[in-house]
Amino acid sequence: MEKKKILIIEDDEDLLEVLQVRLSSQGYEVHTNIGKREVLREIRSIWPDLILLDITLPEISGLEIKAELNKNTHTASIPVIFLTGKDSVSDKVKGLGLGADDYIAKPFDSKELMSRIEAALRRRGFYEEISMTDGLTGVYNVKFFQKQITLFFNIAKRYKKIFALIIIDIDNLKDINDTYGHLAGDFILKEFSSLTKKTLRKSDILARYGGDEFAIIMPETDEEHAAYAIDRLKQNINGKPFVFGDKKQELRFNISVGMTTYRDTLTSELEMFGEADKKLYRDKHKASK
Repeated sequence: MEKKKILIIEDDEDLLEVLQVRLSSQGYEVHTNIGKREVLREIRSIWPDLILLDITLPEISGLEIKAELNKNTHTASIPVIFLTGKDSVSDKVKGLGLGADDYIAKPFDSKELMSRIEAALRRRGFYEEISMTDGLTGVYNVKFFQKQITLFFNIAKRYKKIFALIIIDIDNLKDINDTYGHLAGDFILKEFSSLTKKTLRKSDILARYGGDEFAIIMPETDEEHAAYAIDRLKQNINGKPFVFGDKKQELRFNISVGMTTYRDTLTSELEMFGEADKKLYRDKHKASK
């Protein structure tokens, strides 16, 4: 399982070291910053799962950092636990008013802090799961995909990290719905999702874009390796029988696929998606001949 990333922003270097050792021993991937103004850029490059944030810092206050995070929908959702030496009601009100998940005054008990961290991560995991998952297929939904494609594109633009985008359409789902009913169509959507997840790597992101269309983000993947994944998927699906219902009806379907990989000349994730979508329709047209 991938380690959860925690960023500690704290100007007391002794406390910073203690927290780093303690959290690392609990299996977290720990990053630290002593409260420099460039920490906002660091947050966007690390994308931590949780931030421990001291309110009083040398160059920018913790409250300012949280306010800046709130300006972006992606960073606003990162759980924040404020740390402070001031047991002040006004600080608590300001911090919680900015949407902080919790607040703990120094000095604090390490077991209590661990418990608060675990609770915040559990809450985030629960709300992420219900907000980013397609109810029928169990894969990611279009809202989550749009967030991820923007993130991957921006990282690729800044750090030259290549990735592949694949768009897939189930060609004859309407015919299956019309002939066998919508329960059969739902069965095909679930079977496709299950089989595709088994075919892909764990790091790949599969999302239901809408109706019978799906999208895949493949990190650190060039065109050759993405094409290989597409070939395997088509071999596992196209024309193969899928047994449905008590009557053991054999349902068959094909998929059309469009793929593109990141390159510097692309100006936006929308352009990248549009390019993959055009290739999908060329593939669909070729299959119909």
